Amino acid sequence: MTGSSARAGADNRLRGIAVCSGREWRYGVAVNLRSITYTSLARLDLDAADLQAIHATAQRENARRNITGLLIFNGTHFLQIIEGEPEPLAQLVENLRRDPRHRGLEVRHDTPIDERSFPDWSMELVQVSAARREARDTVRKRLPDGLPDGVRNRVIRMTEQISGTVAL
Repeated sequence: MTGSSARAGADNRLRGIAVCSGREWRYGVAVNLRSITYTSLARLDLDAADLQAIHATAQRENARRNITGLLIFNGTHFLQIIEGEPEPLAQLVENLRRDPRHRGLEVRHDTPIDERSFPDWSMELVQVSAARREARDTVRKRLPDGLPDGVRNRVIRMTEQISGTVAL
């Protein structure tokens, strides 16, 4: 278990959260979870320091709100999957819509889930090439083992969709 995974487990125990057979429970009651996938167009002058700030803030704030997920960036577009309880996710999406570092946020997939696909990642950043094949191959290598096929296929397909396109 990595340091961040151990911290996430300890944080969850302090909140009364337990995971049993993949399902999350809080004080004996099953936790409702959602998964939201969105894409957006990065600000043209977004630089490496901006991207690192986005990643650091996402890791810190998502861990605090018990949100997990994956952020893919290809130099022009973001693709993000976020998982958690409905209210914190809705608040996060509203905050993201107001963030000036990107525009055109479009929710592509929003569904209830029984268990998280990225339970150990408060926010994992995967930087990929703008070229479709290279982006697809990078993402395939970085996705966690045991990821459900439907989620794996959606991430790969959507990575291919945002890569190789430039919208000005």
